[in-house]
Amino acid sequence: MQAMVLRPVMLSPAWIGEIAPCDFFDGNGSLLLRKGALISENLQKQLGNRRLLCDAAQVTEVLTDNPLQALADAGKTLLMLDAAVAAGNRFDAGACRKLAESFHNAWQSDPDACIGFMRTGNPGSSSVCQAILAALFVAELGQAHSFTSDELIDLIGAALTMNMGSMALHDEMASFVGPLPGPLRRRMREHPLHAARILRGTGLPDVWSRAVAQHHENLNGSGYPGGLVKGGICLEARMLRLVDIFTARLRRRQGRGPRHWNITLARDLGSLTEHVFDADLDVLDLSLARLLMGRLGLFPPGSIVRLSNRELAIVSRRSYDIVRDAILSPSEVLSFLDADGQPYETPLPRRIGLNAYRILSYAHNDQPRLPPYDWSRIWGYDVQPP
Repeated sequence: MQAMVLRPVMLSPAWIGEIAPCDFFDGNGSLLLRKGALISENLQKQLGNRRLLCDAAQVTEVLTDNPLQALADAGKTLLMLDAAVAAGNRFDAGACRKLAESFHNAWQSDPDACIGFMRTGNPGSSSVCQAILAALFVAELGQAHSFTSDELIDLIGAALTMNMGSMALHDEMASFVGPLPGPLRRRMREHPLHAARILRGTGLPDVWSRAVAQHHENLNGSGYPGGLVKGGICLEARMLRLVDIFTARLRRRQGRGPRHWNITLARDLGSLTEHVFDADLDVLDLSLARLLMGRLGLFPPGSIVRLSNRELAIVSRRSYDIVRDAILSPSEVLSFLDADGQPYETPLPRRIGLNAYRILSYAHNDQPRLPPYDWSRIWGYDVQPP
């Protein structure tokens, strides 16, 4: 079976009355309109602001955006800004604002691909991957909290820059095993204020630097650097704290494996939230944790699963129930390794359900042993390596 990789596109008002340049599908992969058919005004009214999907092989007829390349470029820009600060140069707030805006546009154009690719491809250093994933998750959380576009951009910017001036330190921490020496521990405890000092007075919104300064505070006062409690911690900082911990738990670090989803808990979002965050729920905003987990669903994009036929597959996109406004378990996944562990030249779609394929387990623990794979093609993009 030939795979058809779908990419999202918004129906432009300029297309009304024109011939469809490609096949259009709904969010669940059902064909809405064939290439060459007339795009009617009724179709636009029917869809509203919902995103359409089209075949990645035809998508160049519609748009040329590449959000995954934008994420890779964002990582390079982030390292450039951090290196400039470390060298004693003035922080470029204008470039930082543009970075947050372009990141917001990339996430908005294809959030599933952005999240899934960063969970699998992880281009760049550990500190860059941590910042980009945190920014993606906080964008999801901010949108679920009904933030405006400008508020989302500031929130994304805060996530990208919360370790500004100490990214090399965080790379060092990622490979460190054992108790931290005193000097290293002091530098870690001081880094939120160090980053906030870099951002203040640059023309960026105060909420941006305030969130960065507080992003290691805990609701019970056990955090740092200020030992703030509950209402003393701004909402944006509570969001950053949550996604920072969440991202760290999903990523493999020296001496500590990731805490991945557990298939026995994947039928109950509350139990899954407790499993992922564990004791950290005592110091985090529980309502935000539940909001994020509900937003991502039980099988977020980038989830690697073992199927009943022993293939390894990946969840490329979230499945939505438009009527209930809920995220469902996947109805389709893309198999990329056969039962013998050999990669398919083209990922193969597998329908999930009765009398079809079943998901046996999450398989992220197999990921370090996987052969090299171009994850970007799962979502129909081409990404140049950093």
